[in-house]
Amino acid sequence: MKQLPGQRSKALPRRLKTVMAGAITVIATIWLVSLLPFLLLAALVLSVALIPVTRRLRREMEEAGFSVDKSRTTHQRPDLNITPWHRQIRNLWRDFSS
Repeated sequence: MKQLPGQRSKALPRRLKTVMAGAITVIATIWLVSLLPFLLLAALVLSVALIPVTRRLRREMEEAGFSVDKSRTTHQRPDLNITPWHRQIRNLWRDFSS
């Protein structure tokens, strides 16, 4: 097949492409493994920093009347069916037909 006129591209040999891809993979793996301890340390620092925030949130919820630990025995609201109307019709039809 004839080469079309224009700039000829010098494609890298397949072996060189494979070696370059392997080298990039090794470098990225080493970089990510070396970055992992810093990410874990940052997560630890952030989680420790959020402890006072969660305590304050818990205290404010208790002051507002929301129960944090107890079940819904006090001020229990009746369950509300939030099924869309078209689903209710489909469910009624299915119950009726079976």
